[in-house]
Amino acid sequence: MTFLLFKRLFKEGIGYYLFVTDAPQEENDQQGYSLSFPRPGKIENDWRRWGLGQVLLGYALSLLASVVAINVLYATTSYEEWDELPMWGISLVGLPQQLILGLTVVFAADSYGKSLKHDFLFLMERKDVTLGLMSGIAAQLILVPLVTYPFVWLFNIDVDRISEPARNLSDRATSPLGIIALIVTVGILAPVVEELFFRGLLYGAFRKRNNLFTSEKAVIRFSIVISSAIFSAIHFQWLLFPALFVVGMLFAWLYERKGRLAPAIWAHVGFNVTTLFSLLVID
Repeated sequence: MTFLLFKRLFKEGIGYYLFVTDAPQEENDQQGYSLSFPRPGKIENDWRRWGLGQVLLGYALSLLASVVAINVLYATTSYEEWDELPMWGISLVGLPQQLILGLTVVFAADSYGKSLKHDFLFLMERKDVTLGLMSGIAAQLILVPLVTYPFVWLFNIDVDRISEPARNLSDRATSPLGIIALIVTVGILAPVVEELFFRGLLYGAFRKRNNLFTSEKAVIRFSIVISSAIFSAIHFQWLLFPALFVVGMLFAWLYERKGRLAPAIWAHVGFNVTTLFSLLVID
């Protein structure tokens, strides 16, 4: 079953990204399934039967996977505390968590929907690369300071504490293996998996099953806000919560506005790679 899920992820996800064109996406495929967002809050005749249950289960299993991974690492190496782990060790601990999150999305589409392409609009046009990267870089260089520094000034927070979590990671990348692990984990794996899970599955679950509002725009806005708040909270970086919250809303807006997940993924890549460049090259 795991092999089939990996095969489907490559065929419909990574493999699809390798062969993109400039042609606009059709609204429906040959079988009549929609390749665009359904009406928000309307679930009648919707083949997508996944929802918050898959989100909660997937996230819980991902945390369990991390706990198991770190205990295995402690048992098989000389490391005894988290602060002692080099970057490659942190990556090995985080890999099962990312794997479970990604497989949760694939499983949701495989068992409760149709496909990654149909359920989560896992589609891309060439222009998405430029749009996404520029949005992510701008978010890191402009949006984050605009949101963060008023809180720094208001609560008299030491500026160095803001970048401390990211700096702690880069400081552990002291070998070529550590640098490669940092780039792959933060620059590639995290953007793809997190956008599939938090924008595709989490935002999608709120968006399509939210009957609290009669206005479709209100459903979309509420879904963007609540999913972005959850996305920010699970990073457990409370000083960066406001900035990550706004960035999460930007990613969700790109997803909603363009009707494809690719712009949000590339924006996430640009956002994370800008941080890596600052820490590994400039510093």
